[in-house]
Amino acid sequence: MDLIKVCRWLNRNGVSAAPCPWLPAISIFDDELYEGHDLDGLRPRDRLRIRRLLVAHGLAPRGARAFEGHGLRVELSTPPRSLASDPSEELRRVLAGGRTIAAGTPTQVLLATLHREGATMSPDRSSDLVDLLYEQPANLEKVDRFARGAPWERTYLATRPELKAAQETGTELRRQRRFRSRLPR
Repeated sequence: MDLIKVCRWLNRNGVSAAPCPWLPAISIFDDELYEGHDLDGLRPRDRLRIRRLLVAHGLAPRGARAFEGHGLRVELSTPPRSLASDPSEELRRVLAGGRTIAAGTPTQVLLATLHREGATMSPDRSSDLVDLLYEQPANLEKVDRFARGAPWERTYLATRPELKAAQETGTELRRQRRFRSRLPR
């Protein structure tokens, strides 16, 4: 059992789950309106649904948000403690524990990647983020706010036009019902 298999299982059961092995994390997208809300995180309803799916797939609950089984540990992130705090803080806290796959929103994954790779982000990683935002939109305006003055601000600003274009393309194709997901099925 690995990250791709967990995403495949979730995708087959109606959850948009994108593998992000560089963190390692699973980006879970549920709803554009909620993603654009200031309180970024997985909705309680979606956490419950994902919890049921992970348990049905053989992962045992270890507390309210953590699951273990098949040689891995998955932990669902929660929204930030305050509206002014960086939504990736919780995802980064989960990842700091080591040997855990963190599950969060596309915005949390984008910010966590920028925090981790900063000014040294490779073109391959930029491409991974473009692919992610094509599949799952993130709240780029929120990322803009947290980029101001951050060590990774220049890297983000250099890639933002490509991120935004990929996101808009994916969103428009979904609206036209012509979108073809590249997520593992």
